[in-house]
Amino acid sequence: MSLMVRTSLLICLFVCTVIASQTTFTALVANAETGPIQLIGNNTNPDFQLEQSATNVTSSDLLPYVNRMHGILMSIPSNWTLSTSGLPDYTQIAGFYSPLQNLSDSIPARLSISVMNYQQNVSLKDFTNLTLTSLNRTGQFKVISSDPVTLAGRPGYQIILSTLPNLGNQLNFGLMQSWTAVGTKIYQFSYSTESSKFATYLPTVELMLKSLRIHDTR
Repeated sequence: MSLMVRTSLLICLFVCTVIASQTTFTALVANAETGPIQLIGNNTNPDFQLEQSATNVTSSDLLPYVNRMHGILMSIPSNWTLSTSGLPDYTQIAGFYSPLQNLSDSIPARLSISVMNYQQNVSLKDFTNLTLTSLNRTGQFKVISSDPVTLAGRPGYQIILSTLPNLGNQLNFGLMQSWTAVGTKIYQFSYSTESSKFATYLPTVELMLKSLRIHDTR
């Protein structure tokens, strides 16, 4: 399958996932491990864990998430919930959910990590152009910003979107997609929440992304 075809399919899947998530966020959280992030030892899963001691974490309310299979290290708030099950996209390897504030707060903020594996090295420019073209064709989003960024010390790209009014859904969502290319992999980080809470959680998500480190595992 060519890069163009595969990327277009993944973008379409992402769009469908975002739209569906407007009604299924609560169910996803119900399937996640309850309570704050818990330490996951090596005997449970050798590929990823959360460790309580690390030299690059200076705040007591942060824990480092480690995924050895994909070479990811990122600091996560200790009161966010980690889930590696119930993820709606086969490329997603983890989802992190903010704590609910009160009984009327039923939809948490969410940051998910996706890793797309290709058979050849992927150009960041080509992937970005295909992604933007595919999103524009859906007609489901309003683009707020679209800019190059540095992600894990590497060239990357970031877009901020909002969902357009939908007769089937009264909620509007804000979304931020950040990605970078590492060899044959695209690492994508997707932040989403209700539009009214997007700015509230954005500084926390930016702190998480700022702590991100990616090591090429080829």
